Amino acid sequence: MRGEYCLYGATALSAMAIILLVFAHIGQVSSGAVTSGIYMAQINVAAYGNAYQGGTGDSAGGLYDTKNDALGTGKGLRQYYRYGLYNACGYQKDGSGICNGTIFGYPMEPLSQILADTPTKFKTQTNDIIPSSTFKDNGFNHGLSRGGSLLIFVGSVFAVISIIFGVLKARICFLIAAASAGFSALLLMIGAAMWTSLIAKDAWLKIVKVKGGTLLGIYTTGGASLYLTWVAFVLMTLSVIPYVVACCTFRR
Repeated sequence: MRGEYCLYGATALSAMAIILLVFAHIGQVSSGAVTSGIYMAQINVAAYGNAYQGGTGDSAGGLYDTKNDALGTGKGLRQYYRYGLYNACGYQKDGSGICNGTIFGYPMEPLSQILADTPTKFKTQTNDIIPSSTFKDNGFNHGLSRGGSLLIFVGSVFAVISIIFGVLKARICFLIAAASAGFSALLLMIGAAMWTSLIAKDAWLKIVKVKGGTLLGIYTTGGASLYLTWVAFVLMTLSVIPYVVACCTFRR
């Protein structure tokens, strides 16, 4: 019976992890009410207009888009850029927004995205006013975010494999479930850590000030998808032991 109880516990932990991962994966697949608030990282540039005006002495009129035009067309910045595992979206202060096309393992390249939306007359000064940092390193951001997203995807697949084999009542199946849960936890941890490191490095811009002492107004923060991934990692880690116990003690 001990093996049965452990199996129930492991299955419950894996199921909860998978549910959380489903929500983590759907973040930013569209700008709808449910998915818009779920993201791995957010770039908040709502206050950048004030910094631009204070740092350059020029008016920031026309810097921001107000019509939700397509991203990357130079029609104006959005106040918030949110990145999911498969997409990125730009949002206005009223919550309305528009998304890019979905790509497997969508890379986060904040500077590239910002400059692509910046109207021509603001582009050079915007690039110059942002100091050299990992935020401006598109290669670094691309590699770390895409790599982290792919690892989270594979980790999620292993989580599903673990629960499938966990319900098949055979010792070898429990062993496969335990191994899959372990691989899932490891990959989720590494993927989430890569995203966390990336966000922490890019968040450095929050302390940067421009001419006149005005803060640059570009803030990078983590979101619900990242936190859900960390919780799923904990749940999958906890599920490994009961799967192993079930493998060792299960009796038909």
